[in-house]
Amino acid sequence: MEIISQLSGIVVPVFICVAFGVLWAKVGTPFDTGLITSLVYNIGVPCLIVATFQKVTLDPDAMAEIALASLACYVSFTLLAYLLIRALRLETASYLPALMFPLTGSMGLPVSYFAFGDPGLALAIVYFAIGTIGSFTIGSAIAEGKFSLRGVFRIPVLYAVAIALAMQLTGLRMPEWIFNTVDLLGGMVIPAQLVALGFSLLQLRVGGMARSAFLGVFRLAMGVAVGFFIADLFDLTGAARAIVIIQSAMPVAVSSYLFAEKFNRQPAEVAGMVVVSTAVSFITLPFLLLLVL
Repeated sequence: MEIISQLSGIVVPVFICVAFGVLWAKVGTPFDTGLITSLVYNIGVPCLIVATFQKVTLDPDAMAEIALASLACYVSFTLLAYLLIRALRLETASYLPALMFPLTGSMGLPVSYFAFGDPGLALAIVYFAIGTIGSFTIGSAIAEGKFSLRGVFRIPVLYAVAIALAMQLTGLRMPEWIFNTVDLLGGMVIPAQLVALGFSLLQLRVGGMARSAFLGVFRLAMGVAVGFFIADLFDLTGAARAIVIIQSAMPVAVSSYLFAEKFNRQPAEVAGMVVVSTAVSFITLPFLLLLVL
């Protein structure tokens, strides 16, 4: 009974918040996804990063270890996904970004937070930050077919990570009024992302479901396998091990669909991957948590 109660405390709040977004879409109430996304990624996420790393002090070696493990996961995703795409003779620009970058923000952060509190959230943010920077630079470049170095310096998360690292290394702390403001703004991230995720799932124009379903399930299976492999390779233990596995096992990120839509890279099939992988993850997530908790 204790483990069931623990799992419920982690999974049920996530599902309920997503359900609110689905209900919102079903009722037909206006929902400005662009505004919510802009607020979350330009203001909320940077504030969440800075506020979390004021609350939690991580050992520099632990941060470096989780960062390297996260990079190893993304490299593994890229290689495995590329091999599959080549084997199936699919268009790399359409499918590779979707398989490379899991949904570490909307789902990965709340699951990590509910499972391990602020220390777990801090570790999950390291994984998420690397993926976010990679997604909006490398992922976008693959979908567009060209890379712009200027785009790297337009990502607010990059500056938030730099501030958080400086705080961790120097021991500096924000004045209380600044911290309270940043913490308040960062608090919007998790609920806003989950509700937006639920709303988005019903707005995606889905197509090519057979291939989308296969690739979506492959994304989840690859994530679990890579997560466990990298965690063992780096000899991770405790929360660090669990966070790497949880973040790796997240479904296809909604941002991948946005890139596909923007650059006309099979958006209907990428939308199908998002929907299928997210739906399946609602079933597999409790079992995954049983393995890592």
